[in-house]
Amino acid sequence: MASSVAGLLLACLCLPAFAAEQMPRFVTENGRHALLVDGEPYTVLAAQLHNSSAWPAVLPGALDQVVALNANTVEAPVYWEQFEPSPGQYDTTNVDALIEQARRRNLRVALLWFGSWKNGQMHYVPEWIKRDAVTYPRTLDERGEPVDVLSPHARANVEADARAFAALMQHLRKVDGQRHTVILVQVENEPGAIGAVRDHGAAANAAFAQPVPAAITTRLGKPTGTWRDVFGPEADEAFNAYATAHYIEQVAAAGKRAYDMPMYVNTWLRYKGKRYPGVDYPSGGATVNVFDLWRAATPSIDFIGTDIYTTDYSEYTKVIGQYARPDNPAWVSETGFEPGTTPYLFHVLGQGGIGFSVFGMDGLDSPEKRAATTAHAANFGQLAPLQRLIAKAAFEGRLQAVAEQPGQPKRTLRFGDWEVRVSYGAPYWGDADPILPGNADHGGRLLVAQTGKDQFLLTGFSARAEFVRVANDALHGQLLRVEQGRYVNGQWQFERLLNGDQTDYGLNFVREDPPVLRVTVGTY
Repeated sequence: MASSVAGLLLACLCLPAFAAEQMPRFVTENGRHALLVDGEPYTVLAAQLHNSSAWPAVLPGALDQVVALNANTVEAPVYWEQFEPSPGQYDTTNVDALIEQARRRNLRVALLWFGSWKNGQMHYVPEWIKRDAVTYPRTLDERGEPVDVLSPHARANVEADARAFAALMQHLRKVDGQRHTVILVQVENEPGAIGAVRDHGAAANAAFAQPVPAAITTRLGKPTGTWRDVFGPEADEAFNAYATAHYIEQVAAAGKRAYDMPMYVNTWLRYKGKRYPGVDYPSGGATVNVFDLWRAATPSIDFIGTDIYTTDYSEYTKVIGQYARPDNPAWVSETGFEPGTTPYLFHVLGQGGIGFSVFGMDGLDSPEKRAATTAHAANFGQLAPLQRLIAKAAFEGRLQAVAEQPGQPKRTLRFGDWEVRVSYGAPYWGDADPILPGNADHGGRLLVAQTGKDQFLLTGFSARAEFVRVANDALHGQLLRVEQGRYVNGQWQFERLLNGDQTDYGLNFVREDPPVLRVTVGTY
């Protein structure tokens, strides 16, 4: 039942004859990960729209703000309630507008399926599902009362979601199968249950009394038995994690059969002291305590993302460390749109991450929004011309990057015979004090990619870098050449050589308009 506007948009999407590009793919080799876009590793520098900004009437203004942020990717929702307003009738107006408007701005798209779950609830399911709790039952809490979550144990629920998602993916294949504007698809949004630890309906209780599936016990190295036998006091949450993951696996598998795109799930985290599933965070999501169970239950999900809302260094880096694993990349699927989160893009990349997305950058103007826009636009703008090089270096294990830790004004990065000694709070020119103060806002960050045996690419903000040779021999290290320049369409454009005062006191990356440097080191 697509409208005439949708038909015109669809015609715009389908008529031009573009050569087929390679499908986006997610790959893992040697415990490192890459998102391949047009056949090459790609760093996702993304902005996620507010929940209600993916409607055609407001979309252009929101996407203009994404462009102003220097992002290369927009994360935008597709709402099940809009996409399937009546059973089996699909309205592609919104998704067609999103793809067409993103193409006009040279943006890629991470499509967010707001289906059965949005932030641990069922707010985006169609009205015809909300009105028919008999056919589409809800989760029951421990008192037998329904909560605002579809039961993951009802076949009608999962089949309805899977059909709609497959229809969406089939449509994507039709309108985007040659261009690949959409490079990622998020299946659901922060799934799990708010209001109950698990479903206590009849079907759920029967499943809870059954043995844990062998694929789960084998992956976790646990003995066979019922959920209570295997997981003890954590059984309710583990059971709901499996039910949620198994449901989403069926939805994702149906979508991949229609159009095999990279797919991920994002996570409302168990962090910042939160301990109570169903209250502090949705019970059943891919939280760290059930992460291995999730990976075992969702072979169609390529990776798990993290939605991190903190600026605390210890908390932020702890979460990244929990999710950056040989079987999962560092991927910040959402983070707070504020200046304090900017350095963590560098930390994520330093952990081999595939990308980073700020949430809710569109909307009304305010001093806070202007400050966040300035900070993140500078961050994305500095890295966007390098994003392919960064992604390839990370995938090949040649990239290291750091964010400033409060109270730790010095860091050391090791590249074979060389150390890059990073410091924060040094003056732009002149010797640094023995005890450095760090930056007042703890906003320093630095990225180093090794581009050859003795060649490196560096950029960052509010940081100083010094190369020191640490090989156990009689040779001394020296800077042979320091070029300042920029990348344009993937090609290095030389601007000037730095020497004398500009290198004698380290390589300095200022807060405003920092350089991009190519450094060649040598010995004497």
